[in-house]
Amino acid sequence: MNKIGFAVTGSFCSMDDMLDVLKQLCQNYEVEVFVTPHVYKMDTRFYSHSELISHIQNITGKKVHTTIQEAEIYGPHPQLDAVVVYPCDATTLNKIDLGINDNCVTMLVKSCVRNQIPIVLGVYSNDILSSSGVHLLSLFNKKNYYFVPMFQDHYQKKPQSMIADKNKVVNTLKAAFLHQQYQPFILGYKKI
Repeated sequence: MNKIGFAVTGSFCSMDDMLDVLKQLCQNYEVEVFVTPHVYKMDTRFYSHSELISHIQNITGKKVHTTIQEAEIYGPHPQLDAVVVYPCDATTLNKIDLGINDNCVTMLVKSCVRNQIPIVLGVYSNDILSSSGVHLLSLFNKKNYYFVPMFQDHYQKKPQSMIADKNKVVNTLKAAFLHQQYQPFILGYKKI
């Protein structure tokens, strides 16, 4: 059974989708979960931090990883077959592109990239078609980064916004194991 690192960042409106994706992945993979400090400590209008972490741990049956030290070990001692960052907010996407490793998730990605492990990014961003777009395109052209197909979630009210299709994560991961980008990667508009 393949072992997956599942990394959760602070696109808080997508936490229900994230929990659905985590359940899907746990059916076929051994999953270790890594979270950013905001996910681990911040209460939002969607979930309290303790409630969210409890949901994650109930699904996986494991404690979540929260520190840089916990993530760093996956570089010198490879233990994962792939990493899925879902949701991947724009701040995390930009940091990954620039090689910044200042939290558990960015350190995990940086540690695994050095071992040529596929990194699957499920982007949720209100500015991916504006200021963060350059980082998406940069990563799209780098080796071992793969994107969950994404669509504009509300092109009239949020024309720069796109989100990953939660129903395409598993197929994107399967393609990433073959070092292929699951296509099409841009889906247009989808009413949610």
